[in-house]
Amino acid sequence: MPHSISTEATFTFELLPSDIRESSQIGAQVSLPEDAPILHIDEISEANKDVLRQALFENQVIVIRNQQGIDPTTLPKLAKVFDPAASDIHSAGVKAVSNPKDILSAYKAGRLPRAPQVGIIGSGTFKDYEGIPELDVIHLDHTTFHERPLSQEELDQGYTRPYRWHMDAPLYERYPGEATILHCIKMPKLPDQKLKFPDGKEKTIAAGATAFFSGARAFEMLSDDEKEFALNTTVTYAPQAYEYIRHCKSTEDGLSIPTMGRETALEDLSEWSWDKVAEYPMVWPNPRDATRPHLQFHGCCAYKLTTRNPATGEVAVVDDVAEVRRVCYALQKRIWAAENIYAHRWQEGDLVIFHNKGVMHSITGQLAQYREDEEKKRLLWQCTMGSAEAPKAFRP
Repeated sequence: MPHSISTEATFTFELLPSDIRESSQIGAQVSLPEDAPILHIDEISEANKDVLRQALFENQVIVIRNQQGIDPTTLPKLAKVFDPAASDIHSAGVKAVSNPKDILSAYKAGRLPRAPQVGIIGSGTFKDYEGIPELDVIHLDHTTFHERPLSQEELDQGYTRPYRWHMDAPLYERYPGEATILHCIKMPKLPDQKLKFPDGKEKTIAAGATAFFSGARAFEMLSDDEKEFALNTTVTYAPQAYEYIRHCKSTEDGLSIPTMGRETALEDLSEWSWDKVAEYPMVWPNPRDATRPHLQFHGCCAYKLTTRNPATGEVAVVDDVAEVRRVCYALQKRIWAAENIYAHRWQEGDLVIFHNKGVMHSITGQLAQYREDEEKKRLLWQCTMGSAEAPKAFRP
């Protein structure tokens, strides 16, 4: 049944069907009134903004369908509904990442000239798009990042994997934003693909689906001792983390890096200083529910763990990167199960908002071979703006 917060609200939302949500705790669809089917941020009442906040922070990912023609300048304004103090620039910086030292440059993401806070991501070459003479965007897939990628036979059978689980966070100088907004312009017309899991289960997903898991669900799955450890631990990330891991290869689930030796030496990174390196709690609060903790960290980029014993004040530090990764992976890897993963099946016109400080996400899909086929290209807008302050620790 649809939910509403106040009699003044004209927006409603309902949970996605249980066979889609399963145990993920993710997913709701927001409905707009028939007389205002396209979102216009300046016309949204406070009651309707509260519907959006409730829907997002309770369900972590929400979708508003049929938003073809939405003004791109709406997206950064919409992000501020969830984070009023958000910066007015994309969290990756004023311009799209182009430094070849940075693994994020491989996406070749663009920016919309009329809304520079909005990135352009996808797969394929687009001519004269939004005032850009030629836009060439790359859909990275697991074969470029996983230590043991799927075999050609498995790829031919339609299997895929998540590329790399992450939150939208620079992990240097700027903070992660509360919410990220994605708008689907074009989706490839391709057969479904499949994920397979360690327990033998499989999950059928759309080609090019964006996959999510909930940090709240991940925290629930910890033992009591693990919860105590996580609640009292801070993660320090590698300096210029996306340069540091540029040559590394990940586990088969995209959660961690199992083998040392490919890291970029600190002296070979772009200029950096420790005071700008991200250092965040391992568990973050939910803005809407003070009793709901989220296990929220980027395992591939973790560099050091600092744990404080609340009873004695004693501090323990793990600064061996291999051990840091082992500890982080042990906490996070059990989330990788079919019932815990929500893979959004994009429809053109979808406006998806996800709680960036409450979920991890990853691209999926094997699309590279279809880049030049007009019917099989992928194009989305992405708006993620940094928060004004660092993530806070969850406190029971």
